[in-house]
Amino acid sequence: MQTLVNAARGTGAQNVILLGEVAYSNDLGQWLTYRPTDSTGNLAAAVHVYNFNTCRAASCWDSTLAPVAAQVPLVAGEIGENTCGHGLIDQFTAWLDAHHSSYLGWTWNTRDCSSGPSLITAYDGTATAYGAGLRDHLLSLG
Repeated sequence: MQTLVNAARGTGAQNVILLGEVAYSNDLGQWLTYRPTDSTGNLAAAVHVYNFNTCRAASCWDSTLAPVAAQVPLVAGEIGENTCGHGLIDQFTAWLDAHHSSYLGWTWNTRDCSSGPSLITAYDGTATAYGAGLRDHLLSLG
């Protein structure tokens, strides 16, 4: 991670750098151990959580994500369910809100959810149940 930060900053970039870890950014168990330094202080930890990942329960979020979120901004850059449901997402977004963390839904494709999460069924914005669940959660935040 340090090499990546150095390379980005070496170009003069000052933007936020989102840094994930192993297992497609689903496992942040060693993130703090290998936390890079950054002269701009513009680093955030990136996590991806799906209903088919290993770290998909509150016990895992509490043990591996909460310690990271306590020290650096945590951004869930990919969240979703390959069932097009939103049960896990309802729980995870509430957990992220309670830990003052950020999140993005995945993905704006119109594919069948069995091949991966999809927020919409058509490019006119027609939501899947998962997309509607995430939308409703965001609307509930005020």
